[in-house]
Amino acid sequence: MQHEIVSPSMLHRSTNLATIVSRKQKDGTLRHTATIRLKRNGEVFHCESRTFHKKAVAKAWALEREHALRENPAEAMRPSTALPIGKMIDRYIEEKQTVEPLGRTKLQHLLLLRRLPIAECMASELDAPRLISHIRSRRVSGTGPSTVLNDLIWLRVVYRYARAAWGIPLSMEAIGDATELCRAERLVARSRKRKRRLKREEIETICKRFLSLGHRKSSPPMYLIFWFAIYSCRRQSEIMSMRLSDYDQDRGIWLVRNMKNPGGSQGNDQWMHITDALLPVIKAAIEDADLVVRRKMMQDDRLFPFDPKTIGSYWTRHMQILGIEDLHFHDLRHEGCSRLAEDGLSIPDIQRVSLHESWSSLQIYVNRDIRSQSVTRAEFDPTFSSR
Repeated sequence: MQHEIVSPSMLHRSTNLATIVSRKQKDGTLRHTATIRLKRNGEVFHCESRTFHKKAVAKAWALEREHALRENPAEAMRPSTALPIGKMIDRYIEEKQTVEPLGRTKLQHLLLLRRLPIAECMASELDAPRLISHIRSRRVSGTGPSTVLNDLIWLRVVYRYARAAWGIPLSMEAIGDATELCRAERLVARSRKRKRRLKREEIETICKRFLSLGHRKSSPPMYLIFWFAIYSCRRQSEIMSMRLSDYDQDRGIWLVRNMKNPGGSQGNDQWMHITDALLPVIKAAIEDADLVVRRKMMQDDRLFPFDPKTIGSYWTRHMQILGIEDLHFHDLRHEGCSRLAEDGLSIPDIQRVSLHESWSSLQIYVNRDIRSQSVTRAEFDPTFSSR
């Protein structure tokens, strides 16, 4: 790696120093990054950089930009746009949330990035070596390859937004180069398709546990929620948002509102087909005395008027108590889709229940390699309340 100073100059009591940094790529070629920093009273108020294949072109760009900034200081980035990555993430979250809430997974990962050392790096100074170092340190700390890949994915999203929405001339090349090398070195990888199916003895253990707990007005009926999740193939947050007023009993369908979607969940409402297996669970939940009282007390129209986080906490805690490893609540959706496939439903019929838009996305959940034979598998017991 080589550094070369192009020229120092003055700009209305501010100074800028253009530098060229040359780095050898994996294929042996050189990339040359020209960086211009403007300082006033010892602090950087403007920074921009671009990467070129030829050093002469990098020098020419640096001199041209320096001349343009000297002739027209207004071209310099506004102080509010000369942001560290952390501040840029904050601004991105704030602007996106005013239009539509970010998805829980995306928001949590962005907030995580905000707390990591890379957040202190100036957005315009991020280069491939620094990003690769960040990825390596994350892997050394024990973070998995698919989780670390999301660091690169969400940084790319924020950078693209900043370029288009705020007009910051950020280079995407560093993220692209870092991603390419990290993939080649197996530092990052896409998450593997989960093939976790529930064993009959696990289902029986879970049901026995949830039935022994019972439930009061303040605690969730986990036995009902467990079977509703399997037979409806719904996500945890969707189950906790389903309204009784959206249930069309005559037509055997239920409107699922604001479903998760890459294009945005707000307003993405779809009708779910109710299976015969799900009907007794719905009936039991509607008629459950404690749930009736809770809905009336809270003036809440939801079938299960509880916070999704509460359900997640209950699930995690009781799986630990039971010693059942690597079983996520989301695996119940997987189990439900797989059961529908085992029962001989066609792909379109499964999609009417699961509401997957494509077969490729449904394939993630339908696992017929590890069969839970429909004749012997455990099912919902409608007489549970009389025990």
